[in-house]
Amino acid sequence: MDSFAASAESEFESAPSALPAMSIGETPDIEVFNPEGKASVLLLSDHSGCRIPEELNGLGLDEKERSRHIAWDIGTTDMTRRLAKKIDAPAVLNHISRLVIDPNRLPRTPTSIPEISDGTVIPGNQNLSEAEVRRRIGLSFIPYHRAISQQLARLRRGGAVPAIIAMHSFTPAMQKQWRPWEAAVLWSTQDDRLAMPVLQGLRAYSEFCIGANQPYSGDHPDGYSLQFHGLRTGFPNVAFEVRQDQISTKNDAEGWADRLYKVLQPALSDPTLYRRWGSWRRLDHVDCAAVTDAGSRRRIPAG
Repeated sequence: MDSFAASAESEFESAPSALPAMSIGETPDIEVFNPEGKASVLLLSDHSGCRIPEELNGLGLDEKERSRHIAWDIGTTDMTRRLAKKIDAPAVLNHISRLVIDPNRLPRTPTSIPEISDGTVIPGNQNLSEAEVRRRIGLSFIPYHRAISQQLARLRRGGAVPAIIAMHSFTPAMQKQWRPWEAAVLWSTQDDRLAMPVLQGLRAYSEFCIGANQPYSGDHPDGYSLQFHGLRTGFPNVAFEVRQDQISTKNDAEGWADRLYKVLQPALSDPTLYRRWGSWRRLDHVDCAAVTDAGSRRRIPAG
């Protein structure tokens, strides 16, 4: 097992002391939309909400700061639900603010519980005790990834190798730099089989500037969700980023979901997609991803 998987597994191993056993649907902050979806696809929305638990007193931020892009991925909730409905796939959405703890970061890394974000100091995240870090891991991080693992396990029990689609949005300007892309496709260079056809499809829309691993990259070392649930297991995966001014209303967000569905449909209709990465690249060899994953599945039903 690599160091990334080992570090991630240690958080799940410690879960019983941080959090009672929970099943899907027990917390309103972790939403499982269309839980019985029939497609062999799972959608993730790491940053769907900006809720901060009352006991954290807004992390010392005013309402304006708590509503900014630093707290959540604006527009992704409506976009994710619409796309999940069109695909007939389940989706897991996290509604706790990433300022409390970011589910797309490995716990205890600098950006997991940020002390500063896009120039804004987060008073409630300064000098946290180990007990408070563990409490936040149990509050949000573990329930979210447990819900993802449960959905992936459900799809696997049906005999499927599921595809994972991560939904994100990005601010039009970061550190006073304008971002020209209306949307982007992100992928790891380890596995581009889902990303390439959808990138080509999106670039057929000549009115839009579509980023390829811009403004973020699927190979960014800080990313967690797709690395842990997708790349580690060898499941086909891709991430979408849509600029927030493009999805600021429900109608606009659903419009982008419809575009994404149109470009995804041919790839998702291809039965050869639904193989683990090792078996897709080299069908005549042992599936190394499955072997690597075997140890972690003893404790985490991630695939």
